[in-house]
Formats: sequence, structure tokens, C-alpha cells
Amino acid sequence: MNRGVEMYYSVRQAELLLGLCSKTLIAKLKAREFGGGVVNLGSEMRPDYRIPASGLNAWLDSRRVFSESSPIAARSVGELRRRLKLSAA
Repeated sequence: MNRGVEMYYSVRQAELLLGLCSKTLIAKLKAREFGGGVVNLGSEMRPDYRIPASGLNAWLDSRRVFSESSPIAARSVGELRRRLKLSAA
């Protein structure tokens, strides 16, 4: 049986990938927005979280905005408007 290997990201790596600050990212971790696969390699006083790639992808997919007239995905309505303007030009 061949199972895929789950990739994990540190808080710093996830910050850079998602464009969030560490406080916001940790608040989302504590709210379990990235699923239940988050691992703490540190202690309660000095946490060292690892976030699974599948959790980051699911979180990103849940925040994508799609236009009815276009299959272009974006992370926000503003980004969608900018992309639609660029594709129309």
C-alpha cells in the first residue's frame, strides 16, 4: 500500500505563504481553521507549531472567490476585480 507523505510548514513558512502576520496565524491555529492535523513540537509555554499542507490548501480553497462570468479564482473580491480587469485588457 503506497501512502502519500504529508508535508508540514512552520509558522514562519505559513506566514510567508499566506501573507499573514504571526499573531493572526496563531489565532487561526487556535481556532482550528487549518483542521485537526496541526502539531505542536514544542511545549505549552513555547509552542512550535507545524501546519499540514492539506490544512493550508483547504483553508485557501474555502476563501477563494469565483466570478459567475469567469473561472478565475482569487483570495478576495478586490483581487478578483483586479484580475478580471487585467484579463479584459
